[in-house]
Amino acid sequence: MFAARILIAGGLLATAFAVSAKPAAAPAGPAPKDLVQARQAGMVMAASTLNLLKGASANGTPLKNLAFPAGGLAKWAASSPALFAESTRQVPSRALPAIWTNKADFAAKAKAFADAARALADAARAEDKAAFDAALASTAASCKGCHDSYQAPPPKAG
Repeated sequence: MFAARILIAGGLLATAFAVSAKPAAAPAGPAPKDLVQARQAGMVMAASTLNLLKGASANGTPLKNLAFPAGGLAKWAASSPALFAESTRQVPSRALPAIWTNKADFAAKAKAFADAARALADAARAEDKAAFDAALASTAASCKGCHDSYQAPPPKAG
């Protein structure tokens, strides 16, 4: 009987503790400035990759050797819009306010970039030179189209 009372009291105590315990706080997401730095770094890597793909293709590099960087560019293109969170709007960058005020057009331009980059990666995997060259031009044009609309020009030197 005494043992049963001890077990019941222990169970009640454990239940009370479980009910009163607070769940762990959810981890905080990245800070807005970190998102801006990530997108800026990604843009530099995307431009470098696009230039690498252009030069390698022009020099006759087998397309199968370009599938990996083209695939990485496609992944970047698909994920980059998430780095333009509303929380990043006030962080100094070359991103124009129109990104957040004209979200539908920005999303359409981002989708065009992602579609073109995916076609580029697909053409590299398929070793289809004509499709690769067309997708390369389309990818470069979609980058330029978005930057022309949504990126401030670089500051003038000196």
